[in-house]
Amino acid sequence: MTRVVLDTNILVSALISAAGNEALVVLAANQGLLIPCFSEEIATEYAEVLLRPKFGFPRDQVDALLSMLRSVGELVKSPPPVRISPDPDDDRFISCALASGAKFLVTGNKRHFPLIAGVEVVSASELLEFITLEI
Repeated sequence: MTRVVLDTNILVSALISAAGNEALVVLAANQGLLIPCFSEEIATEYAEVLLRPKFGFPRDQVDALLSMLRSVGELVKSPPPVRISPDPDDDRFISCALASGAKFLVTGNKRHFPLIAGVEVVSASELLEFITLEI
């Protein structure tokens, strides 16, 4: 099974549009086609961002999404920190991808992530192409 790290913007987009590629990535994780990897720091960011009033996502919907990710995903314990991204907030995702052996880091902002040895930084649509070829 393919290990991935999901940038927070993927989850935001998935909740905004149930018909978008990001929602299909979340569905693929729920169906066992992907293993989403995350640290406690990332899980905390997911919750904080998804519950921001500007999005207006219902708490039960956010709780259900986070619960699903915890049940099908893999918690990565304290990945060693890296300092390679132009945006220090993105380093936690890179650290997690490296520590978990994830094949992909999935984001809506590929330009924010530097090249990472052994990890492909892809969009939701690029990940879906990969999944389609694998099944």
